Amino acid sequence: MNSPIRWAGSKRQMLGTLMPIGSKVARRYIEPFAGSASLFFALEPREAILGDLNSELIAAFRQLRDNPSRVLSAMKKLRTDPQAYYELRKQDPHALIGADAAARFFILNRLCFNGLYRTNLKGQFNVPYGRHKSIAIDFNLYHEAADMLTRATLIHGDFEQTIEHAGANDFVFLDPPYITRATRGFSEYLPESFSFDDLERLERVLVRLDRRNVKFAITYLDCPEARKLLRRWNPGKWTVRRNIAGFSAHRKTSTELLATN
Repeated sequence: MNSPIRWAGSKRQMLGTLMPIGSKVARRYIEPFAGSASLFFALEPREAILGDLNSELIAAFRQLRDNPSRVLSAMKKLRTDPQAYYELRKQDPHALIGADAAARFFILNRLCFNGLYRTNLKGQFNVPYGRHKSIAIDFNLYHEAADMLTRATLIHGDFEQTIEHAGANDFVFLDPPYITRATRGFSEYLPESFSFDDLERLERVLVRLDRRNVKFAITYLDCPEARKLLRRWNPGKWTVRRNIAGFSAHRKTSTELLATN
């Protein structure tokens, strides 16, 4: 099945490559940089752990899993025109109760520009309204996602916090934000998000997983830092089309790495 949310940097384009790897999951599926969790929804594993540093994302997934009827009812009450979008964006999600906060998150995600999640230094979501051919919302997809999420433990926290749960024969899929010395990727926009200094920590985590007989796959932008990070596992290369600016004239291809043990 498809993920119910849009997410910049999503691996939806590469599911044909990733699913044959992930389909060999013997025990649990674990994803510490969940985002849209597109591979999780596509694989439909029996048991999973999804983690992310984005508290709004994890809270919305929890509400959808635990209170799907309330979340969908709240979503259906919200308008989808630009004026309503900006009014909704101004609301403080911490002032909303459970299902209403989740509904806000899902509607903003559906309507925002290019599936971006970005906050200012005050932690306020500030992505503009997107350009849409259609703003129809597939509520059945949210129902299906709610059912799938009952198979998942959801963790709000740093990637190591999620990975510590991994044991022998688990499968960990890692798609961290793409950070290099020269540029910053579009995958994560929180003030405290994944940084260049975290790459060495990530490498140590991969080594620990390998020693514990935990299977993993990791994707990263093809850059000197990533080639160094993944050198032990002979990464392969693949080309992906990214819609950087949101308009067809600015779509371009980039080379990314895929490594697995």
